[in-house]
Order: sequence, then structure tokens, then C-alpha cells
Amino acid sequence: MLIILNKLSVLYIFLLVGFLFGKWKKEQNSHTQILSFLLVNLFLPTKVFNTFAKNFTKSYILEHGKTIVVSLSLLLLLVGFSLVCAKALTKDKYEQKVYRYSLTLSNYAYMGYALCESIFGEMGLTNLILFCIPFAIYTYTFGYAMLTEQGRSIKKLINPLNAAIVLGIIFGLAEIKLPEFLVSAISSSSACVAPISMLLTGLTLSSFSLRGLFCDFRAYILTAVRLLIIPALVFLACNIFGFDAAIKGSAIMMSCMPCGLNTIVFPKLIGRDCGLGARLAMISHLFSIATVPFWLSLIQ
Repeated sequence: MLIILNKLSVLYIFLLVGFLFGKWKKEQNSHTQILSFLLVNLFLPTKVFNTFAKNFTKSYILEHGKTIVVSLSLLLLLVGFSLVCAKALTKDKYEQKVYRYSLTLSNYAYMGYALCESIFGEMGLTNLILFCIPFAIYTYTFGYAMLTEQGRSIKKLINPLNAAIVLGIIFGLAEIKLPEFLVSAISSSSACVAPISMLLTGLTLSSFSLRGLFCDFRAYILTAVRLLIIPALVFLACNIFGFDAAIKGSAIMMSCMPCGLNTIVFPKLIGRDCGLGARLAMISHLFSIATVPFWLSLIQ
């Protein structure tokens, strides 16, 4: 538990620094676009590629073949569960979409990947990325369409992150070795994911007033569902069905993360108010300081 708290504390220090810097230099918040671009198109893809290229072998496939089936089943259950919860929380159609997205998709990539690697190493990160592939596809199709009220497009799947997954799988299976200077460059880029992702989270949240972020009681209800009920149900299901340690660890890691930032980022693309997404992100990240170590201690 102490190790998890230490690793989590490092991430939240960067979040706090980003938040304070955003409040101090409000005119610099435009830099979040640059950080977001680099994170999504460079740092995170290189981490994904590096992880798969090193660990995605033929023996790994044989051992973890059912991971995608379990992940897809969980995704479908969460989609149905989130629909019921969202309708119970509000009658506003767009607010329902924000709630549905937040309950279906956690901050499994920016925060989850960084935390997973620091605690469980590269193999643990490989397991988590593989488990989250269906969730990544859902993010850029149905999730994007929900929050931007635009049609689903296959073009959204053609992006650096998905390309990194495919290339990493190819390099891993073929056991292709890169030149040492490229290995060093990729490793250096990968190391940027954790601090940059949390700095970006803090900077993004700093653009909203603190009073406004904490005044919505429904955000607390959804946070409780996101951080307590969903991980508890996933943990129970993993024990009932007797899933192996890799699947169980990935499922719990993905499900116990706080709400993601796309409920802020995607609505901004169409000029919609993203205050609800900001409230969910702030409150869930705050309470996750206590809940995440608890859930992760169960899969140690």
C-alpha cells in the first residue's frame, strides 16, 4: 500500500503543479493545446509502441488470448450500466451523454498507463494496454460521437496511438530490433507521459473556478459510482469467474481510475460548455487519492 501511495503521490504532485501554474499564469493556458498535441501524438504513442515491441511475443498471445474477449464483455456491460445511471441522474440529453462517457471510460490511458508501469512494470503495462484496446476504439468512435454530437467515423481510428499499437505488435511478433539511438529516443519520449499527462490535467482544471467545480452534488454521486461501485463489481466478477492475475489486474486498474479528460476536450471542439466534465474530472481525481491505492492493493 505504501509503495502505491508513493507512486500516486508523484503523479498528483505534477497535477498540483500544473493546476497552480495555470492559476498563476492564466494567459499561458493556451499552452495546454501544445502539451495535449505532444502527449496524444508523440509521448503516449511511443510508450505504447515501446511496450508492445518489447513484450508482445507469440508466447504472450497464447497466454493472454482471451483478454480481448473479457475486455469487450466488460465494455458492453459498462455501456448498458452507464445508460441506466445517466438517465437516473438527469433528464438533459447532453448531460446524460457526459455521464455515460464518464462511467464507461476512465482515465485509463494518461493516468492509468503511467501508474501501472511504475507499480507493475512493463509487462503489467502491456497487459493493461492490450486489455484497453476495445475501450480505445470505443473512445474514438462512439465516445467521440456522443460528446461532439457528430457521426461516428472510421477515420477517427486512424491516429498515432492506434498506429503505435499495430506497429508495436508487428515489431514484437517479428522480434525486430531497432538501432540503439532509436531505442534511447523512444525511451526518453515514453518517460514524458506521466509528468506531462498530469501537468496537462492540472492546467486544464485550472481554467475553471474552484467554487464551480465543487458545487454539483450529482458529480459526487457519479464519482462514488465511478470510484467505488464499478471497481467493486469488477473485482467481484473477476473472483467469481476466476480470471488469471493479468486479466484481473488490468480490469481493476482500468475500472478504478478517475473520470477522464475527454469530457472537457471533446466538447471544446464544438464550442459546448464543458463545465460538467470539469467538475467530474476534478472531484473524481481528488477522491481517487484515497480509492485507487485501496483497489490496487487488492491486486498486488
